[in-house]
Amino acid sequence: MLSLARTALARPRLVLLLFLLGTVVVAAGLPRLELRTDGALLYPRGDATVEQTLADRDAFHEPERILVLVSARPGGPPVASAAGFRFLRRIFRELQGVPGIQAFGVRSLADLVEPPPPGKLEIRNFLDEVPDDPAAFAALLGRIRRLPLASGLFLSADGRHAPVYLSLAPTADRRVVLASLESWRTARVAHSQFTLRITGPAAAEAVLGEVVLADLARLVPLMVAAVALLLWLSLRTPGGVLIPLAQILATLLWTFGLMGWAGVPVTLVTTILPVLLMAMAMTDEVHLLVRVEYLLHRMPAEGDPRQRLRLATAESFAQLYAPLVLTSLTTAAGFFSFVGAAMASLRDLGWFAGVGLLLAMVFTFGLVPALMMVLPPGWSQRRRPPAASPADVSSQTAASRWERLLARRSYALALGASLLVAAALPGLFRLRVQDSWVDNFDPRSALVTAERDFNRSLWGTYRFDVVFQKDRRFFWTPQGMALLEDFDRLARQAPQVSGVLGPLDLLQVVAAGMGIPLPLSARAPLDLKRTGATLEVLSLRLDLRQLLTQDKDAARIRLFIRGADYAKGEALRRYLAPRVGALAARHGVRAHLSGDVPVGLAVVGAIVGNQLRSIAWTAVMIAVTLLVVFRSLRWTAVTLAPVLAATAFLFGVLGWAGLPLGIATSMFAALTLGAGVDFALHYVYVYRRERRAGRDHAAAVLTTLHTAGRSVLWNALVLACGFAVLAFSAIKPNASLGLLLAAAMLASYVSTVAFLPVLLARWGGEGTARGGPSRLEGKGT
Repeated sequence: MLSLARTALARPRLVLLLFLLGTVVVAAGLPRLELRTDGALLYPRGDATVEQTLADRDAFHEPERILVLVSARPGGPPVASAAGFRFLRRIFRELQGVPGIQAFGVRSLADLVEPPPPGKLEIRNFLDEVPDDPAAFAALLGRIRRLPLASGLFLSADGRHAPVYLSLAPTADRRVVLASLESWRTARVAHSQFTLRITGPAAAEAVLGEVVLADLARLVPLMVAAVALLLWLSLRTPGGVLIPLAQILATLLWTFGLMGWAGVPVTLVTTILPVLLMAMAMTDEVHLLVRVEYLLHRMPAEGDPRQRLRLATAESFAQLYAPLVLTSLTTAAGFFSFVGAAMASLRDLGWFAGVGLLLAMVFTFGLVPALMMVLPPGWSQRRRPPAASPADVSSQTAASRWERLLARRSYALALGASLLVAAALPGLFRLRVQDSWVDNFDPRSALVTAERDFNRSLWGTYRFDVVFQKDRRFFWTPQGMALLEDFDRLARQAPQVSGVLGPLDLLQVVAAGMGIPLPLSARAPLDLKRTGATLEVLSLRLDLRQLLTQDKDAARIRLFIRGADYAKGEALRRYLAPRVGALAARHGVRAHLSGDVPVGLAVVGAIVGNQLRSIAWTAVMIAVTLLVVFRSLRWTAVTLAPVLAATAFLFGVLGWAGLPLGIATSMFAALTLGAGVDFALHYVYVYRRERRAGRDHAAAVLTTLHTAGRSVLWNALVLACGFAVLAFSAIKPNASLGLLLAAAMLASYVSTVAFLPVLLARWGGEGTARGGPSRLEGKGT
């Protein structure tokens, strides 16, 4: 790396030309980038629940569905009125013609089959005739209310909401279908007495792409402005602003260009990559440019300004080579710990964030010095020189009052920080996992308000499936009915379950219409065959194939959950798993759990679990790197201790505050280790240099605080403010992650200045002054 820096200083235009040519080639991959927000990208590979759910979707011919929620306007007639039913019937017919919707793929109250009177086989829908007479309409509404499925799936109890379910064709593009639906919706509601809102998981995944793009369009300029302001405040030179911004731009172009060439899509997880790289890629420049500016003011003012800048830059690289390389490696290690994750999108984040940071290191040693040589020399030097030189610090006069206070009160500061960490640690036992897709959106958006109304008034949009399997036509026999009846009683007592739908429910409706008494398990096989044959006639309009396979050897029962999230789903899974297993064993059948909710549990659990494991891997990778460089277990432990304490403190605070770990927030710990250890690295590096120069511990600490301490402080502020930009994200998990990372950077800085003086006094003195430099420090330090 030093050779690259020297080459850039000697032949800057050639180096810039090579970087430009490389950028053109790599950036050609940008048009190949694809934005994908489908949930399948988050599925953990090899997970049994995920694999079983995907197989069930094929076995039961389950299509993707979009929901259109019809709602009454304030002060207007309810949907459960003659006007509302006619409106529902009219839009039902219109939606059947929307491109991308399956033939016979529209379901609503408008085509719900009314159970025939006993002894008659009449196939008619509830809304075939909508009477205006109040008494006749009340009778119609009464017949609808007697059918439990109607109140749970097709008409809310208060009569103000009615969903329409749209099954997408297998080859349909969700975004195209949603665009058509949105155009239709806008035209339809302009002069209507009712509102129409599009919602549901499939719609959310498609809409999320638009939210992500809008989020990036807002956050990236905000990030650029924040970074530019922080650079100006810390460096106060035009070059101090432009050069790091150029390095950030190059890092982003190369990273996303490589993603495009590799065919890696931008996903919900990797959308935070630009902000992360912008915050983390240019922190080395803060240390470098501060050192260049200081050395310039120590040099004689006479001579060629460009030559003075070249000498100061070369000396700065020689002095900072080791910490710049080490901090890049340790920060990248925090991301590379993600590459073992089960989710492809999380692996992509780990690979390309790590590669991006290594590219940023290359640009620091190549692009940055070349730009410094090409730009006017005055752009890299303040007019007002620094207050003092490190050589004067030992006199106790050059350091600021704050720096002298930190040095004098190091033991008190370490004790206070230790008490805070100790108080936070019990909070680790209060940590919990929680996540919900609704949290990804603005709570005021039509999609979210429709989701909440749906869950408040009906059974809910998310399902927990239980599948039983046996021999061919088993579920057309009394034994099969007995199993379904036993499970139905179990399911209706389960926690969080708002409704149950399985083949038993449809068979019971048909049996009642045929005058066959319940329970079906007590009926003769001939009665079951008659009931089943009748149901087969109606199966196209009742979606029987989504509940019962064609050979009748597998039955799926769907348990609905209102406002499904991780906590509710996990409570239901814990209740069902042992009971379903025991029930299946008693009836001699096979059983498994699948569906939206179990898959969501698998995704969140895998991501959180992977992230918690990545903390250990990150710590190990950083420790190995430090061990190789320092060749000392003691120095490795001293350097790691502050960031480990900060991480434990933040986890404890999360537990005490009741803030859960989710898909995004669980990522902060590994990133904290990777980025937070940089502060200690710069601190330890300068301290070791000062001790080798012959200073005692107190003078070395004060010198370190006055030199590296100031650049470390600005580094922490730049990172914290950069990550805090994510707080303005419209995607709540990203906003939470940004705030956590900002807090983590500040906590890591405080932990560094609080603990290191005491740790170094105890374990950093012996052999430091006499010992030689570490492997990366070399002779130029």
